[in-house]
Amino acid sequence: MVARCFSPRLSISGRGLKHRATPNRLFTHTCAVLGFFAPMQAVLAQTPRLSEQSVRFTVFSSRPVTGLTYVPRTGIAPTKLVLYPTARSPRYDYRGAMPLRLTDTTTGAVVAEAVIPPEIHDALLLLAPIEPVPATGLRYRVSVLDDGAARHGTGGLTIINFSGLVLAGSVGKTDVTLKDGLNPTLAVGRSAKVMLRTMVKGRSFQSYAATLQLSGKERALLILFPPFYKGSLEVQSRLLVDEPPVPPAMPAAGREK
Repeated sequence: MVARCFSPRLSISGRGLKHRATPNRLFTHTCAVLGFFAPMQAVLAQTPRLSEQSVRFTVFSSRPVTGLTYVPRTGIAPTKLVLYPTARSPRYDYRGAMPLRLTDTTTGAVVAEAVIPPEIHDALLLLAPIEPVPATGLRYRVSVLDDGAARHGTGGLTIINFSGLVLAGSVGKTDVTLKDGLNPTLAVGRSAKVMLRTMVKGRSFQSYAATLQLSGKERALLILFPPFYKGSLEVQSRLLVDEPPVPPAMPAAGREK
């Protein structure tokens, strides 16, 4: 099983902004930088449990992915997953033991596994293909992001730095220095200018600049990838904007979950 886990959160279907990235190039770099999260994985990844978990999840991959299914719970027919290259998938429900397995629609073979910690009830699964593509076994690495509204609510911006660069700058009026991987959520309200720079040989170069615009109910996830051209310091990016998920309804007292 290949899975990584982030805990803090995010969620649902949303919209993505245009970017200059080439999907194949993005994921070549993404697979390489997923190694940044080994320490986080060691702390947060959970071993499979026999007890059932109930979780909602969305899926994102910057390369279009088709032909994946999962079984929502025992005795239910497989459900086809719909992924978008610039937005989160629809939200899906799962009830069962971990790991959550994604299968190939045609062959039924398991191609990805995700162990979602029991404290996460809304998860975002980030898929990155394993390259070179193995002849058998798992084909995707899965990073699990805690995606609930409690951590990443309306007006919040979360940044994942996959760029491989040391980036610092400002988000609105807040000075930031990004660490590799997942960074704390920042409150930005409805609008904020994001300016990020990197240092090379004592000189500062602009790596990313954009103005974030949100409606009153939206939040944003910014994923930064390595530069497209060798020697360039301008990072590639994906910005996913959505509304925080509404917590699932609690079962009535005395009623079976």
